[in-house]
Amino acid sequence: MKSLNLILVFVFSFYSLAEEGRLGREPNEYKYTSIGIDIIQTDETGIGAKISFALPGPLYAVLERRAEGVDKDTESYDRIINGARIGAQIGIGDLLSNVSTKGMSLGIKNFFDVYGELGIKSVAIDGDINSFSEDDAHAHLVGGIRFGDSNGWEGKIFIDYSKESEVIIKPCPDNQICPRIIEYVLSNKTDQKFGAGILYNINNRSAVTFELISSKVLDSSLKIGYQINF
Repeated sequence: MKSLNLILVFVFSFYSLAEEGRLGREPNEYKYTSIGIDIIQTDETGIGAKISFALPGPLYAVLERRAEGVDKDTESYDRIINGARIGAQIGIGDLLSNVSTKGMSLGIKNFFDVYGELGIKSVAIDGDINSFSEDDAHAHLVGGIRFGDSNGWEGKIFIDYSKESEVIIKPCPDNQICPRIIEYVLSNKTDQKFGAGILYNINNRSAVTFELISSKVLDSSLKIGYQINF
């Protein structure tokens, strides 16, 4: 219950920051067609790029590529992630309007949108000593809520499920002599990430983004980006 209250405070605080009608849009006229670039900060600095475009109805598609820095004590690696997802977004009022009791509509307003994205992603890790790649792709699921005013500030809270890869040092068996060169292997674990982000629409064509993500497997990350809307 405490977490729910914090989320509700976060949601409604954005409405107080809204600049109603500043860009001549409807409040929930969110942009689905855009190109963005991000700076990603963990222990090391990485970079990412994303393309999103609208599809018929409530559907949209997302293509992304990220290169995140991985500091494994004395070595530096880049985790390269390629992903593609199909998403759908709908206002909570529109979603629940299909639910009725004895023909009576619930009549709930769209004070936030819900969205879900399903797709695949692949991971490769490049380093000065060893490089790894995965030929198979893993399922990737993202879901959450989106709120705010498309004329100014927007916000989102989401959860992200997928298998994640990390670099681990291959241990030397007991009573054996191992080579001096350190061997690394990839470890696949199912990861559960929680994130929150804000977006400010500078004008009808551009926006800045800020996103914070926590992970059960990897380090938490901070992402700052610039987005061009179409």
